[in-house]
Amino acid sequence: MSQGSKENAERMRRWRVPVQWSLEDRDRPAGTVEWWEHEQAWQAYAERYGHSQSARTIVDRGGFSYGELVDQLGHEPTTWLAR
Repeated sequence: MSQGSKENAERMRRWRVPVQWSLEDRDRPAGTVEWWEHEQAWQAYAERYGHSQSARTIVDRGGFSYGELVDQLGHEPTTWLAR
């Protein structure tokens, strides 16, 4: 892998994606997580519900909610930041 490809891969890994506000998490504002953590949550989601939505499609639709991330990851997201 070239140096440019490695840099692009690392930039993608650190790309911040949206986390939606939800009624269940009303005390927590909308936020973001790094792509790698979103992708981990998506992998668990895909194992449960199938691959009808890609990780990117979920981002395009506004991302997971905080509660969905916790449910899919099995723990609170480590890269979450409020918007």
